[in-house]
Amino acid sequence: MNDLIESYKGNDLSGCETNLFLLVLFYNSNIRTGQPYDHDLKHMLFKSNFIRNPIGVKYTFGDLKKTNQILLETIYLIRQINDPEANPQEGLHKNLQIDDRLIDDLINLAAYTNCFYQMNSVNSKRMDECEIGKLSFVEQLMTVLVFFQDQARLLRQSVQEILDKDFVTGMEFAVANRPVEYQGNLKGSIAGNIESNLEVINEIVHYLYFQYGKRLKELVTNADIRFEQIRPYENVEFERYMYIASQRYFLCRVEEGIRFGYYELGGQGKTEEGLQYYLFSLENDQKYKARSIGLLRREYQVQSLALLDPENRSDISVAQEALFQLATTLLNLQTEGFKLLDLSRFYPDQLLFQKAEGIAKSKGRIVEVLTKKYYLDCTVKGVKIRDLLCVYAYLVTLSEILFVTSLQVIDEDAPNTYVNEICLADISYLSAELSRLHNFKTDYANKLLDRFVFHEQKNRDDDIFAQPLLKISKTQVILVQALMDQMNLDRTIERQFIRFEKNMSEVGHIFEKRFIDSLKRGYSTGPLEHRFKAIPNFAVNTNTVTYVAFDGKDIEFDAISVLGDYLILTELKAVMTSYDLNDLEKRKKNIIEATEQLHRRAESVQYDWEKIRTEVSIRLPDQPFDREHIILVVCTDAYDYTPLRDGDVFITDDSTYLKYFTNPYVDVVEIMEKNIKVRNTKYLWEKGYPDAQEFMAYLMDPVTTHPISDHIVKQIIPVPVMDEKDSAIFYEDYILGKDPIREAALSNI
Repeated sequence: MNDLIESYKGNDLSGCETNLFLLVLFYNSNIRTGQPYDHDLKHMLFKSNFIRNPIGVKYTFGDLKKTNQILLETIYLIRQINDPEANPQEGLHKNLQIDDRLIDDLINLAAYTNCFYQMNSVNSKRMDECEIGKLSFVEQLMTVLVFFQDQARLLRQSVQEILDKDFVTGMEFAVANRPVEYQGNLKGSIAGNIESNLEVINEIVHYLYFQYGKRLKELVTNADIRFEQIRPYENVEFERYMYIASQRYFLCRVEEGIRFGYYELGGQGKTEEGLQYYLFSLENDQKYKARSIGLLRREYQVQSLALLDPENRSDISVAQEALFQLATTLLNLQTEGFKLLDLSRFYPDQLLFQKAEGIAKSKGRIVEVLTKKYYLDCTVKGVKIRDLLCVYAYLVTLSEILFVTSLQVIDEDAPNTYVNEICLADISYLSAELSRLHNFKTDYANKLLDRFVFHEQKNRDDDIFAQPLLKISKTQVILVQALMDQMNLDRTIERQFIRFEKNMSEVGHIFEKRFIDSLKRGYSTGPLEHRFKAIPNFAVNTNTVTYVAFDGKDIEFDAISVLGDYLILTELKAVMTSYDLNDLEKRKKNIIEATEQLHRRAESVQYDWEKIRTEVSIRLPDQPFDREHIILVVCTDAYDYTPLRDGDVFITDDSTYLKYFTNPYVDVVEIMEKNIKVRNTKYLWEKGYPDAQEFMAYLMDPVTTHPISDHIVKQIIPVPVMDEKDSAIFYEDYILGKDPIREAALSNI
């Protein structure tokens, strides 16, 4: 592999072909000896970055030609070897047959490279030539954000018409039951549409900062803005601009899925219209489905906590009154004939502002519930994670004041007034007010605020989901209520650990302790029962188990337990939630490492049994468990891998694992005469106690993924096509076909 990369760098194409062929022979030899094969060649070539991203900024036509020649020459050589008509006295093919899966991988890579290079070329040219793209950086960015904010305003006005007044589940916006614009009979969800719009805007923001980030003005004034150019509605060129950006987002999404092993080439050919088409199907359906279910589980938890929050209604009631008062104050501070709402003279009363912050308290409480306490208690690069929640509440409140004020200013019959739905704010003002209202030192307030800023340069890891304050100049950001409202605070917290490479070992130890403590505490007998009993037929070790193993290396066990006649070895990994495939791929290394560790621990059971018996707090038999009676489980603190299995290793999350042992019941929501009731309908322990065979079956079909797993369906989604210069790209994805909570409730009336 290293020789292949070096040959490529040295422009030695013959050497590349030779080394790629040797790599094929290596994998072919493994296949012939019975080793499993799962697109390993393709994954290796992607992982090593030998097959580079053809929609990357630095990718050239020269790269395309080189890659095509290397792949096609190697494919040709393999087919010659496999050709039964070839002369058996010539070449290597006399006693050699290359597995077809290896050829398929190379064909996949060639199709991928050509497809995305061609689409990137036409898409980039369209973006460069688009009329909206000829506006200034400030005007482009403001037009996009005015459009997004106004769409959010319209959705707010219609939300009560969408929701059932008698029964709200919190999943209504996630159900794909609405026509998708430009996509024929395809169905989408409101939440999916909002997320897609945000992803499109994220693409535009990165594009604009790539173009203009090094040339931002020191300060933007009204004189720098041609307000008549900021027209998102009744503007064909703006529609085209957004459509091009939408195509770009889908291209990036599918490319990333292919690169990280979620998609493979399922078919290619010509459409009826004569366009070259590519269908990318799921390479590993189970892996992608687990990821999709995990995202929806998280969404349901957020929504259900918001609906059930007893303090939510009173907080919002008090906050709305305070917001109206503060909005009136802000409006009175505007100069006559103002073009944009100005915050510079707005110094709200501290107590009144804190009342208004009730508008953000519910989300703050949700984050505190769903984010493991050991993450919240961390300090990363001089910033306390809990203080980020405070900054979030401050920014959300300020944006809500802006929103309420804008409703009194805009005129739906005068589109030129819509620009008042967004605001240019000095970073120094935001920081100073944060310091004043929340008693932070000035330097610390600056540091806190910066964690929410999308930076104009070196922003590869920035995104508008986590950093919604977009720099419009070197000293100003755009404050947009809709961006703040859709901000993923969990992602912001996660980014602190990733960006600043926080050592997670301490977090991992806390995760292990809490996991063991939960099992040690026992199980509750019902959803409202707070007393716990010892788990029958089960014992968990509470001691630290470390020793020098059979191979002369130190070994340490995370969790050892006995379930009937079975030994359970559990490896615990704190990985946090992944919000994109890139992060998910990086975290997968933890899963691979955990799997390897479990296999070594299982082997140690056979060789080091006496050492283990003397270290544990529980009673173990004299003889070691045979391999058939050892259950191996990788357990993470995220939902992205539930339920999966890698050979003999189960992969799950802590809430799923612990539920079986500590909360072995299933709740069902009932609707009766507009009253919602919760009742226990199923006990997980069919024998009245936990059982090993039952536990293993449960790990692959856990109740924590129901009823979501019953209602997600796979569909084929087209990437937007503009004209004959495009290829038609299709890809598979999972959507939520029905509201799982409503279906579960209605089925139990």
